[in-house]
Parts: sequence; structure tokens; C-alpha cells
Amino acid sequence: MSKSVRVRFAPSPTGFLHIGGVRTALFNYLFAKANDGEFILRLEDTDRERFVEEGVEQIIKSLDWLGLHPDEGVWYEQKPGKHGPYVQSERLHHYEEYAKKLVEQGKAYYSYCTPERLESLRAEAVASKKPFVYRQSMETDKFDGPAPIRLKIGAGKTLWRDEIRGDFSTDNDIIDDFIIMKADGFPTYNFANVVDDHLMQISHVIRGDEFISSTAKHALLYDMLGFARPAWVHLPSILGPDGKKKLSKRDGDVNVLEYEAKGYLPEAIINFLSLLGWNDGTTQEIFSREELIQKFDLSRVQKSPAVFDIARLDWMNGEYLRTKLTEKELIEKIKPFVPMEWLEDEPYFKKVLALDKERIKRLDDARYIMEIFFETPKVDKELLTSKDDLATIRQWLNQVTEIINNTDMTHDTIENALRKLADDLGVHSGRLFYALRVGLTGRTEAPGLFDIFVTLGKEESIKRLKSLLE
Repeated sequence: MSKSVRVRFAPSPTGFLHIGGVRTALFNYLFAKANDGEFILRLEDTDRERFVEEGVEQIIKSLDWLGLHPDEGVWYEQKPGKHGPYVQSERLHHYEEYAKKLVEQGKAYYSYCTPERLESLRAEAVASKKPFVYRQSMETDKFDGPAPIRLKIGAGKTLWRDEIRGDFSTDNDIIDDFIIMKADGFPTYNFANVVDDHLMQISHVIRGDEFISSTAKHALLYDMLGFARPAWVHLPSILGPDGKKKLSKRDGDVNVLEYEAKGYLPEAIINFLSLLGWNDGTTQEIFSREELIQKFDLSRVQKSPAVFDIARLDWMNGEYLRTKLTEKELIEKIKPFVPMEWLEDEPYFKKVLALDKERIKRLDDARYIMEIFFETPKVDKELLTSKDDLATIRQWLNQVTEIINNTDMTHDTIENALRKLADDLGVHSGRLFYALRVGLTGRTEAPGLFDIFVTLGKEESIKRLKSLLE
């Protein structure tokens, strides 16, 4: 690549960092690392009405959890760099300087149109069934006091290129003389974004496709200011599991730290998000961070929307829990999610974990999945008797308890003994095993029956079965 790569993630602290924002940060991070470039974290906080104080801390904490650490910019301690400050509200003098230059050059103007006049013009456009496009020629009011500054849009077309999607062309006739500086002295998003990207020497602007509609305005600003344009890359949108609607909060577009609270590993989240709109051209699904950096290429970013499938994330997280963590590491990760008393007998806890870990997809699954081995279950009699009546089941249990009491507690010996019992009773083994599984665990879904017996041990197994006879 001919020029050095500098990219930025520039969230607005108007709420919490969600999955879509994290995907954008990740793609910027991977592109920077893949090209020996620099990844900058900038906060765009000029929307003071929607500013959320705790939003800044949450953004930094989220990126820190995921290991997406900036080379420059906002962090727990400001990352050194010659292009700071990296918070827009601390950069107002830059926006004022460039806005005044545009006014002096006749490319922008102070707009004295009153709110009433503006509303009237909009109403006229609606009545005429025409889009409303504001122009300086509509200026008829004069008032004292601060006024916003609008960019003066000329005739013609604005052409720009997306590195993934190709060339775009927008008729200037449909672009407002849009505001670049508000009356309160704060810049609009479009203006501050362009000025900052130029001054921070951003080479590639990688962002969500919701910004495609704004890019013509950005291109006009670059040209009018005499700035070299960056390369633009617009990432595909993320759809919900149905593949039809944009990802919603209900489908997983939540505060990313909620995923930490549920017991997802940051490595799994990174792996999963990397495949939402990008692939390396193979069927590989599990990637280390190092592999992602090595393989990441913008040419492999897709145009079509990506589908957020929580089931796929759960599967991937389970794979990481089982294959990427040692037994000791897994236990340490699980500790916050289970009662501490479960860990008092460490050998027994390890035994249960070895049996159950194939079923644990998130760390917060562990308590529910493992508790049948630590707490005596409450057995629903309707569930127990859904295949056979209680009297029949009690007859079976009397014989089973006798067998278990006189059988070595190994998988094979228990299996052989219980299958022989089913044959002797003249019943299908599935009916007998169902009653035993529900009787021992209170559930229809549990590990293999013979493993349950072995793990619980002789005394506890008999105790649970006898309680059903009372």
C-alpha cells in the first residue's frame, strides 16, 4: 500500500457501544494491524443534547475487554500522539477556523433564516410534493445574535468512490445548503468529521453503510476545503436472524458488556464479528486474532448484509471454552457464575465439569447445567409419569436401587445391568431409562444416564431414587 494506513473508530458517546459499533471498530483495528498502520480512537461528542456521561467509560471499557486497544487517542490515559486532543468538544477552535475560511471564500454563509420561516418553506415543499432543499436565495430574514453557518452547494454532480461498492454519483440539486456550524458554536457531525479526519491524517474511513447517504456531503467538504479525500469503505449492515430486518436489541444489538456478563469470551466475540461481512475465501470458522490480522483484506469485505445468528455465536463460544482454555482456565472463568460451595470439593467439581462442558456454550450456562450434581432436584411427577404410571415406575425403582447397591459404579457395568433389567421386565430400555433420568435429575435433557450414575456415586444415586418411592 502506497501511503501509510491510519484509521479511526469515532463513536459518539450518546449511549452504549453496541454490536454494530464493535464490528466497525474491529474492522478498523484489523485493517490497521494487517498493514502496519495506526488505529485511533476519537470521541465525537458534539451532540451535547444526547451526550451520556457514562457512555465514554463504557466505550473504553468495552474496547479494552475485547483487546481493541488504540495506538493513539482516547484511553484510560490519553494515548500519545501529535494529532490530539481526540475529543471533539476540545477541538472547537479547529472547526471555527475552517468554517470562517469557507465563509471568507464565499463557499459558506451565515444563515439568518428563522425557525418559523424554515418551517413555512418545508410546509410549502410538502404541499407541492417536492423534496425540500434549502438554498441561500431563500434567505429573507435578518436577526441579531449568533447564526449557524451553511455550506453553499453549487450546481452539478458530486462523484465519489467506495473501495468495495464502486463509484457513486449524487446530483447536487438534492443536497441542502447544510449547516456546518451551529449557532451555539459547535460543529455538525458532517463538518467535524471531515476536519478531524484531515487533521489526523486518516487514510481510510471504514464505517457502517448508514453513512453512504452522507458521503456526498463529505466529498463536497473535502473539495471545498482543499483537502485530499480519504479512501471510503462502507461495511454491510447487520441483519437479525430472519435476514430481513436490521439487528434489533431483542436479537442481540445490546450493550456489548452484556455479552461479558453472560459469559462470552472476548476471543469468541472477535472471531464471530470478524465473519459478519468478511471472510477469507475458505470454510474456516475459528480464527485466532493473529490469523485474522494476517488474513484481513478489504477486498474480502462483502457488499451484502450479514446475518447475526446468536446460535452460531453460542456454538463458537462453546468451542472456545472447550478447546482454547485449559481445565484450570475454564474453572477460573466459571467461578463467578456458580456458588462458591460447589468448588469446595475440587476433584468432584472437575469430574462434573468434564461431563458437562460439552453442553456449556456460555459461562452463565454452567450453573443450570451443573446444578443437578450439586443440588437434589425437585422431580415433577407429571414429567416422571409421562410414559408410564407411577406404580409401574416404583416397581422398577425398587429393582434398580437393589442393582445399583450391588454393582460396581462404572459406565459399562451399570449399562449392562440396566439393559438386562429392561429385558427381564419386558419393556423397551428407553422407557426405563427415561424414568431413571427424570428421577435422578428432574429433567429430560441431561448427560448420559450411566454417566449420571457414575458421577453422582452409589450413595447419592440410591438416595434420589428412594425419595421417589416415598
